Amino acid sequence: MDDGIAMVKVLLGLPGMEVLEVVEGVNELVVKVETTETIAWCPGCGVRAQSQDRSLRSVRDLSCFGRAARLDVLRRRWRCCEALCAIKTWTEDVDQLEATAVLTRRAGAEVCRQVGQQARPVVAVAREFGVCWWTVMNAVIEHGTPLVDSPDRVGTVAKLGVDETSFQAARPGVATKYVTGLVDLDRRAMIGAGSERVTQGGVDRMLLGLRAGDPNDELLGAWSDRNL
Repeated sequence: MDDGIAMVKVLLGLPGMEVLEVVEGVNELVVKVETTETIAWCPGCGVRAQSQDRSLRSVRDLSCFGRAARLDVLRRRWRCCEALCAIKTWTEDVDQLEATAVLTRRAGAEVCRQVGQQARPVVAVAREFGVCWWTVMNAVIEHGTPLVDSPDRVGTVAKLGVDETSFQAARPGVATKYVTGLVDLDRRAMIGAGSERVTQGGVDRMLLGLRAGDPNDELLGAWSDRNL
């Protein structure tokens, strides 16, 4: 292995992957890798499997120096030699690759961080990673939902701000629609939002629960399912 490929392998940081080559594509870098596992066992009968061939899977990974990066992954296809086994062939799993995902798991998590924590426009992140708008939004939903649902997300709140805004005026047969945001005034951070109006009594109950460090207050918990 030459020094250049060895450096790319270190930068890539994916255990069980061997870097074969790095080429410059159209508006992207392409890193060709293959898995290094040489022994596998049939998931059906447990006998030792034979290597049959390799299949190519292309996914987007973390951008490299502001440029989109694509991983071309050669995964090994295994074959069971037991004639009575119902499982004939299968392709090995790779930790960072979901079955049908366009992004590696770490790229999906970074996309979510860029949009959520850094408040970058979805279209800008999509352009940087070389994917479409919905690919970014799907990653935000997948990786962001557990963060929103985490009981540790809100913590203890001493000063609760409630901002109610009308976003659609009433018209014949349809009432005015509101969105209500909950803000931790000390941290100046949005902690929840919902499409329901809230009474003063509801605010008081939420504040009591939040001051006790309990984000699972009944009313706030109901709103958590509709966080924006």
